[in-house]
Amino acid sequence: MDELKNKPWEKQADEAPKSIYLPRGMVGPEERRAYYWLAKNCVTGQGTIVDAGAYLGASTHALAAGAAAGGHTSFNGGPIVHAYDYFKVIDQYVGDSIRRDFRPIAHDESYLDIFEFQTAKYEELIKAYPGDFHAHKWHGDPIEILFIDVSKTVTLNSHVVGEFFSSLIPGHSIVIHQDYFHCWHPYIHISMEFFAEEFELLDEFVAHQSRVWRLVKPLSEEKIARIRDYDLSAEERLALLDQLAGKSSEFFRPMIEVVKIWQICLDQDWDAASAEMALLRARYDLENANILWARQAIEIEGHIARAQV
Repeated sequence: MDELKNKPWEKQADEAPKSIYLPRGMVGPEERRAYYWLAKNCVTGQGTIVDAGAYLGASTHALAAGAAAGGHTSFNGGPIVHAYDYFKVIDQYVGDSIRRDFRPIAHDESYLDIFEFQTAKYEELIKAYPGDFHAHKWHGDPIEILFIDVSKTVTLNSHVVGEFFSSLIPGHSIVIHQDYFHCWHPYIHISMEFFAEEFELLDEFVAHQSRVWRLVKPLSEEKIARIRDYDLSAEERLALLDQLAGKSSEFFRPMIEVVKIWQICLDQDWDAASAEMALLRARYDLENANILWARQAIEIEGHIARAQV
């Protein structure tokens, strides 16, 4: 399993079928190769694959294609891939993307038909769960791969942890967070750092913004409950972000510093946020960094300025 730390999906990129690049969606080429490779090589028949945040099916297609290539098309007589999404347009950027790539679509209109069209090749491997993710309950089957792109709010992230983490297999299961490499969801970074003793980092950055771990130790119900309820204090949250920054690579550390500033903004401690932003500017040339975290830092700086008026 140590090979997972050396991007085997890139070394074996030619083995990925061209079909994984066809579905439209918001995951990049390396991410698709990674999802395919992980499903092909890490699914063993011990459990299922969960795609929590399937959108139009690009991630679902890659995961199902990999599972099929590895000879795993079902689990306990049912589909092996469980795909969750609201499958309705509730955000403008989603509607704009669908209108650009597919067809006219109104606010609150379903795009489940597009998901089904893009995943049709593997429809027998997939079960879709439309509707409010908060209302879905996991039935308890073991999970070999947990892909997470639904954690757009604290409560959604807590529901992921509360429903799925106890079904992960210690020493085996893979967890992928697709929204990791940007600042707007600090509870993702905080939650995964809270579980740092139980998870082994496999890949710090799968372009364009995924991170991959393996569960190496059993998760206690007490720790799962703390994230399910998200009862961490402000001090605990910032301490976990400092801990994460302290052990991060030179490439990733600035991103976590920006995540911390945004968390301080969410806590509405604007003076502290302003002071942290000044330190960030002293360390980095934000205008010329040409990377996502720098652009987000400048956007956050605007939030701070408006809050302090």
